[in-house]
Amino acid sequence: MNVQIRDAEAVRAIQPVDAALYLRANSWNKRHTEAGRSSTWTRTVTGEEEEFEALLPLDASIRDYALRMGDLLTVLAAAERRSQAEVYADLLEITSDVVRIRIADPELQDGTLPIEEHAQIAQRARDLMLAAACATIEKRAVWHKRKPGQAIEHVRRVRIGQSERGSYVVTVLSRITPQLQANPAVLFEPETPYDRRVTETLAHSLSALAGASEQAALTQQMAAFDAAVPQGVNSNLCDAVVGLWGGDEVQRNLEFSFSWSPTRPVALGEIRRVAFSSDRVPLIREAGRLMRERAPLPDFELSGPVLRLERADGEVTGKVTIVGIVDDRQVRVAVDLSDPEYQTAVQAHAQGRTVSLSGSLHREGRGYVLRNPTGIMVEAE
Repeated sequence: MNVQIRDAEAVRAIQPVDAALYLRANSWNKRHTEAGRSSTWTRTVTGEEEEFEALLPLDASIRDYALRMGDLLTVLAAAERRSQAEVYADLLEITSDVVRIRIADPELQDGTLPIEEHAQIAQRARDLMLAAACATIEKRAVWHKRKPGQAIEHVRRVRIGQSERGSYVVTVLSRITPQLQANPAVLFEPETPYDRRVTETLAHSLSALAGASEQAALTQQMAAFDAAVPQGVNSNLCDAVVGLWGGDEVQRNLEFSFSWSPTRPVALGEIRRVAFSSDRVPLIREAGRLMRERAPLPDFELSGPVLRLERADGEVTGKVTIVGIVDDRQVRVAVDLSDPEYQTAVQAHAQGRTVSLSGSLHREGRGYVLRNPTGIMVEAE
């Protein structure tokens, strides 16, 4: 169907730089430039004698900019034998990696979604991108409340596009820094920018998660998920995937597809699609829970009353049990303290006052242990 774009404001949204990047990425050749006004591009369609010529306006402030950009859109659609709507969408997304999250559910075949689920899916899509942004910085099984500032800032720049047909499809757009060609005489290999590395991490971690869930389905072992952590899998990613799934009462399949910005080409073998069948999601949910439960909490601030004091005769260290709050639950936490800190705990216990200190919180068996404790203080009444 040859859909045409007639809305002048919609056409005006196409920026000259984005159009130039699109032309170069699609084998158009720049022939002439009139500084500050326009440039002329040509392309010969493979296997045909016909040559197309396109005029790109360079100044978006001119009065007939929308008209000229509309002419360019018409030429591109004719040369590529596509509708203007398809070309228009690609022009707007030329500098973005696009992640499409397809939620396949018989109840969503019309492309609509219950209003109560809309906010949840948007939040889980954000969580998905944040999990990948954190894993790009460091591969670890769990990211707790304190996330890297670079990861948070990246997610703030990510955009949600219009939903698409095909059950329910969420489009996530991550703007990518275009690649500049370096001087070939200079031996220099530029580092891939962080924004592209986040999308790559997301693709690789989802692929690793799919593989781990397949192995776990066959073995009922957690080892496959643990082995996938160096590839970017973490409990945050597991929780995001489970949240997109919806719950045990649905039979949804999830599919993640990746459209890589041509302004920064990827290898031919780069991941394009990762799918999860509904029967894998409970395994992923359990893996996320176990990762979160077993992983230590760094810089954990423990505060509570001293329940028990234990120190053998002649020992310089003693064990203190403190009642604290972990994941909104009251638990007992064991702490080994040297003599000065131990005396502080003895004082607090005698006075019936709470203590506060920080360290790395670890789950051991059914209890918790705070390691490398620092800064113990008796809190005021």
